Amino acid sequence: MIKLRPARAIAAAIAALGAFLAAPAEAKDRFVFAWPSAINSGVAPLTFARKLGYFDAENLDTEIQVLSGSGVIIPQLMSGTVQAAYASLEPIVISRQPGKPNFPLRFVYNYLPRSVWEFAVPRDSPIQSLADMKGKTLGVFALSSGNLYMVRAMLQAAGVSWSDVKLQSVGTGVAAFEALRTGQIHVLNLFDTAHVRLEQSGTAIRRLPVPPQFQELSSHGILVTDALLASKPDLLARFGRALAKGNIACNANLAACINSYWEAYPALRPSSGVEADNRRREIEVLEHRMRNLLHVREGRSGQYGRFADEDWTTLVEALRAGGEVTRTDVPLDAYFTNRLVPEFNRFDVEQVIREARAAP
Repeated sequence: MIKLRPARAIAAAIAALGAFLAAPAEAKDRFVFAWPSAINSGVAPLTFARKLGYFDAENLDTEIQVLSGSGVIIPQLMSGTVQAAYASLEPIVISRQPGKPNFPLRFVYNYLPRSVWEFAVPRDSPIQSLADMKGKTLGVFALSSGNLYMVRAMLQAAGVSWSDVKLQSVGTGVAAFEALRTGQIHVLNLFDTAHVRLEQSGTAIRRLPVPPQFQELSSHGILVTDALLASKPDLLARFGRALAKGNIACNANLAACINSYWEAYPALRPSSGVEADNRRREIEVLEHRMRNLLHVREGRSGQYGRFADEDWTTLVEALRAGGEVTRTDVPLDAYFTNRLVPEFNRFDVEQVIREARAAP
């Protein structure tokens, strides 16, 4: 063994310490999350989670990437360019049918345990229920929207056949609102936050009740590849845990949550009007979404991210009734897994709420 003289030993120790201090910190795991529409305040729980350090705590460098449509999202997932996607449930069920592509994908997190899709009519409309829609025109986001399978099932349950309703694609925003205001359509079938913005624009509306069996069904989840689930379950667990914490935190302090959204996307901060009024309007929109995002079915445990079998059995039956599905005996675990749910919920809820309420 070679022994260093004292001076040389001290110099070597100093050099070693300097090298240690100069070494870069452990690189974070990059996590790209696909968002299926233009960036809006729906991403606020994610920006708030980032601001509160929840992604840092999980050693994640999370990026939100806008990708519209399963035809774009699925190839990005399969190539590993995107690690997870916020997606509707219908395509994965259809993909499991004979002759379909049977993508090696699975949902791991129930992102919206209560559907965001609603039926809105002018407040003075004679239409009181879905049963009154026979012979009426229904305005929809697009004729290819995945939620139309469930719409068809709801109407059939209310005694209205699909052929008795005329569909009209109206998109979202001003064009859709004008179609309802001017009577081009009788009912507007958009998502929760769009209808809140319609009310904010000065149009008084009512939301039609849906048949009981459809009232509390998930509409969207977090989709990943089977390969990533098998090889890096911890990566997905860490993302899901930060996501759950961000949702809870946002709900506990909606004003600070909106602030984080504007800080992350300054170009989307309103450039006119009074900021307090603009914030109040965004809070109204986000508050409606949070009720669906954190919904817990009566009599069920409040474990964030957990799917219920009914989410899928009802969807499969709706797709069967619409002619999209012929095989209904596909095992449910071909669509989703709850195996990571315990990890998603491994945190102190009350601590998250305290942290959120202390945020500016």
